[in-house]
Amino acid sequence: MPKLFQHQRHNIILERLENGETLSITALAREWETTPKTVSRDFRKLMEGNHGIIRASDGKQFTMAQSRNRSLQSNTAIKILDSLSADIGGKFYTKAQAALHKLQQHIDSPFYTRIDVEDISNHLDVIDKLEDAISNQQMINFTYKPLSSDTTKTYTKIAPYKIIIFHGFFYLFAEMKSSQYTYYPKFYLKEIKDIKILETTFVRDEKILDRIEKALGFWFDPLAKPFEVTLLLNAEVTIYFERKPIKGQYLKKNADGTAELTIMITHKNELFSILKQWLPQVRVIEPYVLQEEFDEMMRKYIKWSN
Repeated sequence: MPKLFQHQRHNIILERLENGETLSITALAREWETTPKTVSRDFRKLMEGNHGIIRASDGKQFTMAQSRNRSLQSNTAIKILDSLSADIGGKFYTKAQAALHKLQQHIDSPFYTRIDVEDISNHLDVIDKLEDAISNQQMINFTYKPLSSDTTKTYTKIAPYKIIIFHGFFYLFAEMKSSQYTYYPKFYLKEIKDIKILETTFVRDEKILDRIEKALGFWFDPLAKPFEVTLLLNAEVTIYFERKPIKGQYLKKNADGTAELTIMITHKNELFSILKQWLPQVRVIEPYVLQEEFDEMMRKYIKWSN
């Protein structure tokens, strides 16, 4: 192989160690067709620098200190977050940048992300107040005016549970009670105004929080008992459900390349949104009545569109 200069050897050593390899002087000398003395000198110079190189457990090879590896992983995470916040844009990106730069002074990200999330830059004051109320488990009052309505409604003594993002939109998931019932509405965040944080505190229902964590989409019903649905995946799309699993999924591959996917849902529309996304490669096996209902909905759509 062509002769490597010292700086080239140093860069290769650092890159391979940072990628988790354990290196030996003898093996590198043989690979680079140079002397063990030359490679040994490379390691000595690198260990004099602040690179986190240490001897491996056998005392002969070299590896990267775990703390160094964790630092590199943290830097990668920061770069990904920077790219995600840039995709949202606006004042949100400016605010995120300030926070991220406190962790890492210079961010030169190799990542490009494209996430379909709305820009909530002009509503950061709402998010700040909701964050405080959620963290301290304090009830809130606010006004709410949907864009589709001319009526502004006032909500009082609302227990804010979580700010959630479904299908690229921000919502407040909350608890509200009447004299007889407890409800768990989802308020579109951009339509929330005039938040007032109350002194009154509340206790979150842990069962409801667990169901939020397992929700597959906006349509989840926190009061409904989850039920099992099994889907049949065509061979060409199975790999995508392996790469990006649905929450709680169980995937069983068949000999013909297809797969059976089992998930838990609380509302049929959680399932229907998946079927719409993967038409025509995904169908419901059980309960089949949901596939029949979906097919009828599609027939009506085709008739309407024509």
